Amino acid sequence: MPSAGSLVQNIPLSPAVTGGLLYALTRAPEQYRRPLLQRLSQYLSPQAIARTVTTLKWLFALGLARNVNVFLSDIAQNNFRLRSEKSKYDWPREIAVVTGAASGFGKLMSQDLAAKCVNVMAVDIVDELPRDLQKIDKISYYKCDLQSRDAVMELQEKIAHEHGDASILINNAGVCYEHSVLDATEKSVHNMFNVNVIAHYWTLQAFLPAMIKKKKGHVVTLASMASFLSPPGMVPYCNTKAAVLSLHEGLGQEMRVNYNAPEIKFTSIHPTYAATPLLTPFEDVVKEAKYFILDPQTVSDAVVNQIMSGTGKQILLGGGTSWLSGLRAWPHWFSQGMIQLLDKRIPLLTPLGTEKGKQ
Repeated sequence: MPSAGSLVQNIPLSPAVTGGLLYALTRAPEQYRRPLLQRLSQYLSPQAIARTVTTLKWLFALGLARNVNVFLSDIAQNNFRLRSEKSKYDWPREIAVVTGAASGFGKLMSQDLAAKCVNVMAVDIVDELPRDLQKIDKISYYKCDLQSRDAVMELQEKIAHEHGDASILINNAGVCYEHSVLDATEKSVHNMFNVNVIAHYWTLQAFLPAMIKKKKGHVVTLASMASFLSPPGMVPYCNTKAAVLSLHEGLGQEMRVNYNAPEIKFTSIHPTYAATPLLTPFEDVVKEAKYFILDPQTVSDAVVNQIMSGTGKQILLGGGTSWLSGLRAWPHWFSQGMIQLLDKRIPLLTPLGTEKGKQ
């Protein structure tokens, strides 16, 4: 559900609101329009009322253009297919594979999908799931090192044998180390790219073939606003998220062109900082910088709702920072100027030469 703040922000560009007001002031039947104008004239001059009407016309046009743009973008992200694939899914029979399911976003998404009667195959590197997840009948746990292709292939075979083919794959598992490029260690760089990027190749190779065969499936990529911007101290991590976005976009094209499977849906989600274990080592610094911190439930809700809709989408979440996704499209003088203005707004999470990480 949209927040009260977002609803208020959207009112000026809501064609329903501006169009209704415009109609009331200019086209409504005389017996309704005249009393309204007379009432307004007690507070506004005729010139001010005329300017108000002009402003409403512009807002109505801009709101209409925005809605058309959103509609066209939505169908474009679904291979220009107007109908969703929702009718193909029988949720109590569907199988969702969620990586990094023991905590953070993965834990919430596992719970929320199970609440929708989806059979969840929770995957993580820990020995067992938290007790509250263990109590949910719809959740089955599989321990797997996603960095190993052989282990992931064995995971797919085991799930298929015990439950059936997965129709939903959520690549959520992630590792974060905060350090500068020059202070990155061999271990941290390999670990981040292995888990955050290369593991996606193995899970896709394992679970996508069945989706292609059945012409049904949904792949969700947990990316980040870091896909679009690389602040100091986070460059290696941002590299992995930019790579994941590129993989996600190219994969959708390959499904359409190489495998004739436009029915398969792809969703990438890009949150800012969120209150998950990934943020824990740096939470105090982020709060001190007064940076917006997302409620993890917001991310889970967005993912689950998108899956239930039977459509794919790129979802940007995070306190009015979605404009950062288009920063590279602007001239360099503007984009670099904005980045330098943000230098004091985006915290350097750890001093140079230190290293912290969380999976």
